[in-house]
Amino acid sequence: MTGPSTGDPAAAEAMFAPAERALVDPLPVRDAVADIGPGAGTMTVRLAERVGPTGRVYAVDNDEAMLERVRDRAERAGVADRVRTLKHDLDDGPVPLPEPVSLVWSGACVHHALSWSVAVTGLAGLLAPGGVLALGEGGLPMRCLPWDVGVGRPGLEVRLDAAHNEWFTAWFQDRQGVVRQPRGWPDLLRSAGLEQVTSRSVLVDLPAPLQGPARHVALAELAARVGRAQQFLDADDRDAWTRLLEPDSPDWLGRRTDVALLTARTVHTGSAT
Repeated sequence: MTGPSTGDPAAAEAMFAPAERALVDPLPVRDAVADIGPGAGTMTVRLAERVGPTGRVYAVDNDEAMLERVRDRAERAGVADRVRTLKHDLDDGPVPLPEPVSLVWSGACVHHALSWSVAVTGLAGLLAPGGVLALGEGGLPMRCLPWDVGVGRPGLEVRLDAAHNEWFTAWFQDRQGVVRQPRGWPDLLRSAGLEQVTSRSVLVDLPAPLQGPARHVALAELAARVGRAQQFLDADDRDAWTRLLEPDSPDWLGRRTDVALLTARTVHTGSAT
């Protein structure tokens, strides 16, 4: 999955939430579920609504500041009594939940683990019999711009994808103890002992011209990607992105009517026996 990776994760989650609900809502839930890497709590609240007033949602993150956002979001949504937060890092071993759960949802989180295989196996171990592990990973990069925006060379966004991949590869490989996984997510689910493994994708298709929050999210996501990929962009592309993302620039993307937001969200699921 791409994003949300900006300073305002709640705004970004709101743009992607309909697609993620379309992927996760069909999955069965019973009394207890887990949200691993809950971000600002958008899906946590949705899961809390689904488990009902007697249910429990365990929101797990290694960042206490994000867990505070989750608690605040749950409070404002009126479901705080259904949400339990737990600070834990997947690299520290299996999540110490107090009970098995019927659904483990993890969106854009497991790829941060040093060993994806170990992390997936640990999450599968949280499931009650018949429970489902749903991993929101992969998908497709965002597409927001025309091939030629008139600033810099054509193909600017395509080259950003390549530079961002170089950044991610360097970040991934530079961590001590990291383990490469030359397999896809469905194979990792099968290796964890899960059955009925499948994948499903949904488009996020917000056509131009973007308005209000959608435009804000698209520009923020582009800026975040450019910020991470800076060292892998050539000087001309860095200059072009500066002109496009600076509100005081005459080339600012926020003034254009041809900025869109198109991406795909993918969920891989498997069931415990």
